[in-house]
Amino acid sequence: MTRSPGITSFLHTQHAARQPVDDSVFDTAALVFTIEREFNAPVRAVWTAIDDDRAWSWLPFPRLGVRYDSPLRGVGVVRDMGSVFEPLRFLWVEREKFWRHEPDRRITFGVVSGNWMQYLLVDQYAEDMTFTDIGNDRSKLVWTVAVTPRLPLRFSTWAPPLWRTAYRIGGIGPLFNRRVQQVARTLPPPPRVVGTNGKSAAVPGRRTGKGVK
Repeated sequence: MTRSPGITSFLHTQHAARQPVDDSVFDTAALVFTIEREFNAPVRAVWTAIDDDRAWSWLPFPRLGVRYDSPLRGVGVVRDMGSVFEPLRFLWVEREKFWRHEPDRRITFGVVSGNWMQYLLVDQYAEDMTFTDIGNDRSKLVWTVAVTPRLPLRFSTWAPPLWRTAYRIGGIGPLFNRRVQQVARTLPPPPRVVGTNGKSAAVPGRRTGKGVK
């Protein structure tokens, strides 16, 4: 007699996304919204906070973060996001695939599969982020989210302002800004270049060595 999969297997099973995961998501999703924020930190610090192995660990949920399959970064890379660390890994883990990865400039990724929670609540999901150096060691992040909730949450698409507020405060709010400032303090000084006058100068648009520990 063949035994049916146990509850543990069911909780960890990844279910493939029902819709294509590419730029078309931003045209077909039930809800698409954009938020923006400026930071008193160089663009490299904001990019690193989003792209490194500690991404999203600032959110106030236990065992939350990302796990990459390998140290690689770039187009085609897939990572786990959610409650990715034991013993809570069974709660929520989605697999995100990058189809755009331009360091310090832009990333775009979407969910290609998810475990039981993602499967029950979300039909389609993707994010697009652009990073801009606005001078004087300041930067701007523009974050676009495309989501199609399943029926239990479909009513939530009627209130885009609530989504924007939640993402602005939780996603890139005070806790994220704290992480950005931590990264900014650890950035190495920019390389020096020799100008035509024979004097060295910092590369424009990069953080100076002042204040770096």
